[in-house]
Amino acid sequence: MAEIRPFRALRYAPGLDLGALICPPFDVINEEDRVALQSLSPYNAVHLELPTEGEDRYDRAAQLLHTWRQQGILVPDATLAIYLLEQRFPHHGSMRRRQALMCRVRLEPWETGTVRPHEHILRGPKEDRLRLLRALRTQVSPVFGLFPDPLGRVRSLLEDDAWQEVSTFQSFDGQSYVLRRLPDPQREEEIREALAPLTIYIADGHHRYETALAYREERRAKSPAWTGEEPENFVLMGLVAAEDPGLVLLPIHRLVARGAPLEVALHRLGGMFELQTVPSLPALLDLMARHGRAITTIGLASAQSPDLYLLSLLDPEAVYQVLPQDAPRIWRHLDSAVTHYVVILHALGLRPEELEQEGVVGYVSDPQEALERVRAGQYQYALFLNPPRVTQVMKVADAGYRMPPKSTYFHPKLPAGVLFYALDLEG
Repeated sequence: MAEIRPFRALRYAPGLDLGALICPPFDVINEEDRVALQSLSPYNAVHLELPTEGEDRYDRAAQLLHTWRQQGILVPDATLAIYLLEQRFPHHGSMRRRQALMCRVRLEPWETGTVRPHEHILRGPKEDRLRLLRALRTQVSPVFGLFPDPLGRVRSLLEDDAWQEVSTFQSFDGQSYVLRRLPDPQREEEIREALAPLTIYIADGHHRYETALAYREERRAKSPAWTGEEPENFVLMGLVAAEDPGLVLLPIHRLVARGAPLEVALHRLGGMFELQTVPSLPALLDLMARHGRAITTIGLASAQSPDLYLLSLLDPEAVYQVLPQDAPRIWRHLDSAVTHYVVILHALGLRPEELEQEGVVGYVSDPQEALERVRAGQYQYALFLNPPRVTQVMKVADAGYRMPPKSTYFHPKLPAGVLFYALDLEG
C-alpha cells in the first residue's frame, strides 16, 4: 500500500521571488540553460540541483546549501504539512492547469509493486545523483508520480477550500504557480486514506527514486538500530492524478550519430513498413498524428537525403520477430520500442552497448531542433515519434515491463526548489 506522509519542508524565505529561484530537474538542463538559470539569481536552485563541473562540485553544493540555511535564504517550516502545487501553462493555444500533491512517500522496492517504473534509465546519471544526495542530505527536486483516480475521489479533496495559499509566482518561461498548504489534519488523513490502496507510477524521476533507494540501503547498513521511520525511508514526490485534464505527455525524438547508409536502412525497413516521402516537417508530423491513431508510425530524416520519410507499420509479425520475444502485447505497440529495436538496432545496425556511449544517441522534445541538428551534420539520423498515451505507460508498468529510455516527456516538469526535503529536519 502507498504510504504518504507530511514533512517539514525547507523553503525559500518569504519575500523572495520563487519565479527566479526554481529550475527544471537536472536531466533537462543543458549548459546554456544552466548559465541562464544561474543569472536569474545567486540563490537559484540550479546551483544545488546541477552544480558546475569539477570533482569537488558536490562538496561545493553542500557548502552552499549550508550557507543559504545559515543566512536565512532557506528556512524550515514550523510544522509538518502536505502541499499542493498548481501549474498553469500554455499548450497548443490554450491554458492548461495541473495539480500535484507534494508530500513524502515511503520508499518501496520495485518488487513490491506499490511504486512502479515505466522506463529503463541510463546508468550514468544515477551515480551522480547518489553522490549529490550523500553530500546534501537533502532532496532538491521531487519525483513525479502518477496515481489512478477514475472516480475523482482524490481530486475532489485537492479542490477543497481547506487549502491555504502560501505563494503565487511566475517562472521565467511563462508558467504560473500557486503553492498551497493543508493545515487541516482531518482532511490530510482523508487524502492519505484515499491514496493508500492505489499504485503509484513513476512518470519522471526514475534516477532520483532509485538513488533514494540506494541511499536508504547505505544508511540502513550503517545503523544496527534501524526502525523504518528514519527520514531516508521516504522520498519527496509530486503526485498527479492520471486523469488530471492538465496532464500533458509529449514525445521525445531520437538523434543518432552513426549507422548504416540510408539506402541500406530503408531496404531493411522496406518489408516491415510502408515508406512514403514527405516534403516538409509539418506535413510529416501531421501524417504521423493521423496515422498513429491506428498503427505504429515513425518519421525519419537523414543527413544523406533532403527527403523526410514516413514509416507506417505494414507487417506487424515481421516487426514482432525483431522485438524481445518475452515482451507483453501492450509493449510491442509502443513507438519507442519499435524505434529502439527495429529502426536503431536492426535497420541502422547499432549494437546495444553503443547506445550507452556518450554522443551516439541524443534526445530532444522539439522536432524542429531534431531536424536542424541533422541538417547541420551534427547527427546522421533523426527519428520522430508520436507520444505514448498515459494508459499505455501505466499498462506497461502493470505488466512488469519497461519502455526504452526517454520514452516519455511529461510536460511541464515539476520544478526543483519549490520545496526541499532536508533529511536532518525529520530526524
